Amino acid sequence: MASPSDISPSHALFASIVQNSDALMCLCDHEGNFIYTNPAFEKKLSLPEQTQTSFDEFFTSTPWAKICQPGNWQGEATTKDGLWFRTTLSIAANPNTDEVQYVLILQDITEQKEQEKSHYFDQQKLKSILDNIPAYVFSKDKEGKYTYVNKMLSMLLALQTDDILGKTDFDLFTQEAAQNFAKNDKAVFTKGKTIRALEDGGIDEYGIERSYLSVKCPLENEQGEIDEMLGMSVDISEQQRLEKALWESQEKLNSILDNLKARVYIKDRDLKYTYANEELCQTLQKDRSSIIGKDDYDLFEPETAIGFRTTDQEVFKNQRKVSRMETSLEPESKKKRYFLSVKVPLLNAEGHAHSLLGISTDITEQKRLEKRLLRNEKQLTTILDNLKAHVYIKDVSSTYTYVNANMCEYLGKEADEIIGKTDVEIFGKKVSDRFRKSDRDVFDYGEQSSSIEKSRHFQTGERCYFLSIKAPLVNDLGNPYALIGISTDVTEQKRLENELRTLASTDVLTGINNRRFFLELCEKEIERAQRYSKKLSLIMLDVDHFKRINDTYGHAVGDEAIRAMTGLCRKCLRNTDIMGRIGGEEFAILLPETDKKGAIHIAERIRQSTQDYAFDIGEENPVSFTASFGLTSLEDGDKTPDDMLKRADIALYDAKTLGRNRVSEST
Repeated sequence: MASPSDISPSHALFASIVQNSDALMCLCDHEGNFIYTNPAFEKKLSLPEQTQTSFDEFFTSTPWAKICQPGNWQGEATTKDGLWFRTTLSIAANPNTDEVQYVLILQDITEQKEQEKSHYFDQQKLKSILDNIPAYVFSKDKEGKYTYVNKMLSMLLALQTDDILGKTDFDLFTQEAAQNFAKNDKAVFTKGKTIRALEDGGIDEYGIERSYLSVKCPLENEQGEIDEMLGMSVDISEQQRLEKALWESQEKLNSILDNLKARVYIKDRDLKYTYANEELCQTLQKDRSSIIGKDDYDLFEPETAIGFRTTDQEVFKNQRKVSRMETSLEPESKKKRYFLSVKVPLLNAEGHAHSLLGISTDITEQKRLEKRLLRNEKQLTTILDNLKAHVYIKDVSSTYTYVNANMCEYLGKEADEIIGKTDVEIFGKKVSDRFRKSDRDVFDYGEQSSSIEKSRHFQTGERCYFLSIKAPLVNDLGNPYALIGISTDVTEQKRLENELRTLASTDVLTGINNRRFFLELCEKEIERAQRYSKKLSLIMLDVDHFKRINDTYGHAVGDEAIRAMTGLCRKCLRNTDIMGRIGGEEFAILLPETDKKGAIHIAERIRQSTQDYAFDIGEENPVSFTASFGLTSLEDGDKTPDDMLKRADIALYDAKTLGRNRVSEST
């Protein structure tokens, strides 16, 4: 390589500066070969001594042929070792030879690039965390405008992030909710402190009361001024609903247990009572406080207490439910009474029984009624066996005591294979739990119940429907001791009913709502929007020159255009939007929670999609078409769908008059 004196003999001072500079400098010929490199350059790039090297041997990002163009060049270059340099290339003519040479000056920016890369990855990790955290994270400025929202909040509002930024809570939530949010926001900016609060989100569009546990803290700028706030809100609506439901359930349970015509009680492992319902208190003629803490020997005569204790000990020993007939002597008359007792262990977290729950139902009268029932059984069996329905009788323990011939045929079993078995033994636990719920309603309330039950055919596995009627069989005292059930196969009727319902509400060609059903839905949405002061908009659209399509290509292609128009609309709509075909080529779209500006945006998107669309019909040119749109929004005086439809129809007429393939709004 050349010495500094070779660069310019007349500029020895400049050569000395270059030689001793910390900046990386070199001189290249027109092919990129290094003619001269200063010590800083050689040290940084570890150039081999006494060896001719070139630009392309060290730099990989930009080839020499690309940068040695007429004029100066600036940019970034990387080496094979991963070093980054900000590079300046200038043309310098050699005064001795008139040969064009290039001065290359490099600034090491490797550390800066590494910091940028690290910062980028940190940002990506932070964004990933914020977008996937199960909470709504956001920031707002002093005016209440959103400056950041995470993915969860964007999904809640069903909007893109860019559609939220710059808006306030009053643009996105109900007035009531926005006022609640703004109150805490103001406190953050005023006090300059973190606020933790339970915020009422009002009632959303689905009628659900929303509550949020929010933390909001101030964000300071470089001058120490608070110009933004950061917030994180967790939706606890379901938690509050469950807490309320649990409280109501406990109240209901206590009320039910105290009104049950059965003894309900809980005993601990020492077989001492920890709970007794009102029925047991009345039977023993004692108040609850006189029973709690006592055992059966303190409350009953010895023969009865021994029988109870034997069953109780079996429950704790085997840690499983025991259903058994028990007897008890009345305190005053000493008459023996019969009880069907169901006792189940109550388990702790480790799976060990800490108490037992017992329900003892007096079936003394039931036993007498069963004798009467047996006398009429032959006649009843003849009648029931000839019914085209499943008829059965179950006692209070869900044990079958009778089944007719039709049910035996359905189950593929003989009667003696069913009688004496429970639902669990015949149908399995999952189906049994469903049956038990409706059975308990009959026993607890002593009233007939009827319902349509969806099921799988016991033998074929095909889906079927049964009209199930269950009625209590009661003793002379009005207490249910069993239930009779009648299940009639209504699968065919249900299928016809569904078909008729679909035909009555659906447009056959497009599969969307027909005019009649659309108007019904529209009427409900108007009522809801007016009740809750919600926005509501309506779009009417009409396929342009539809008659020309039919006349040119035939009605089959015209039908295909109608279906295509339906599909184009659906792609641009939300799940909450309502669409209907109200005429031959005329459609209407109802947009809940949408003002006129939003409706224009949606209509323009559909119009553009329609203009860009064409479908193949097997000919040289595909078929394309356009559509015209008229729209309006709900006004205070609107009472019926016709009020909105008329304005939208006028706007649609204006769109067609002005040349079609355009959107016009009502004035």
